Amino acid sequence: MLIDNLYLNGCTVAYPDTRISVSDALAQGLVRDFDEAIGNPDVPVFDSARPVADLAVEALHGALKAAQAEPSDVGLLFHCGWWHQGFDIWSAAHYVAHRTEALGALPVNLSQGCNAPMAALELAGRAMLADPSIKTAAVTVSDAMQEPQVDRWNLNYGCVHGDAGTALLVAREPAAHTSFRIVSLSSRAAPELEEMNRFAYDPTPGPALRAGGKVDLKAAKKAYLTEYGIERFARRSRESLNGCVREALDDAGLTGAEERIRAVAVPRLSGKIFETVYRPQLAPFFGADKLVWHGGRTAHLGVADVGANIADLYAEQDLQPGDVVVIVNAGGGYTWSCLVLELAC
Repeated sequence: MLIDNLYLNGCTVAYPDTRISVSDALAQGLVRDFDEAIGNPDVPVFDSARPVADLAVEALHGALKAAQAEPSDVGLLFHCGWWHQGFDIWSAAHYVAHRTEALGALPVNLSQGCNAPMAALELAGRAMLADPSIKTAAVTVSDAMQEPQVDRWNLNYGCVHGDAGTALLVAREPAAHTSFRIVSLSSRAAPELEEMNRFAYDPTPGPALRAGGKVDLKAAKKAYLTEYGIERFARRSRESLNGCVREALDDAGLTGAEERIRAVAVPRLSGKIFETVYRPQLAPFFGADKLVWHGGRTAHLGVADVGANIADLYAEQDLQPGDVVVIVNAGGGYTWSCLVLELAC
C-alpha cells in the first residue's frame, strides 16, 4: 500500500525499570533447553502492581512530547496487546486514551500477536486517507509476559520474552524532530497456519486453564511440525515474507539496492532465526550489511518489537533527511509485513 503523504512522528519506547540478564536467569535455573543463539540480552521485566497498559501510557506521553503534539490532536487510537493488560473484560485502549487525556480519540483494541502494530499502522493509514477530519492517529503498545500464567524464559522456541510499551503518532504533517514519512506498507497472511498455536489442543473457557495453569506455545508447535513437517510452514513463510517486501519496495518505487536505504530491522528473535531465516531472504533485496538485529540487547519484545526497532534505528543510524529505513516484522496467525520509512527531519 502506497501511503506517501502521512508521517510517523515521535516514536517512543517505555521500558520497565527491572532488567534480568539471560545469564542470570540461567544461573537461577529459570531457563530450560537454552538456545545459545538468543545471546545474553538484559531482558526488561515488568514487575509492578500497576496495569501493564501503563507502559503504553508512558510511551504515548513521550511520543506527544517528542512530536510537540497535544492529546486533543489524537482522533483515533489503536492499542495493541498480546497478553493481559491489567484487568478482566476491560478496554485498555480506552484506559490509554483516558490516562493521556486523549479524550477526543476513538479508542480501538487490536490483537494481532507480534505484528499488531503493523496492522494498526495500516488501518490508521487507510482511515486517515479516507477521512480528512482525522488529524492524528496514535498507535500504542504494551505487553508483559508475567508469572504465574506465562513463563517468559521457556514460553516459545527461538526467543525469551521481554516487556515494553511503545507509542507513535501518524500525522498529516511532520514533527520538528523524530519524524519519518510513511512511504509504503505491505502485509501478507497465511491464515491456514493459525493451527500451529493450537494443534492437538482442545479449547478452554479462558486463558491459561490447561493442566499446570501456564501458557505453552511449544507443545502445539511441536505437535504441528510432527504432523506436517517444517517445509509447509517454511514455504509459506518464504512466499509471504518475499511477497510483502517486494510489494512494499515496488509501491515505494525502490529496488532495495539504493544507497539511501540505510538499515533493515527484523524481529528480535534469536540470532539463529536472524541468520537462517531473515538474512538469506532479505540479503538478495538489500545486501547483508544493511540488516540489523537488536534481539541481543532486549530479547524479543513481542508487539513492542516494531516500535523499538524504529526508535533504535532513528537513534543509532545517523540518518539524514531522505534516508530510508525498512522494518520487517511477522506475527503468529501468521502475517508478515514490511514498512518503508523515509526520514523527514
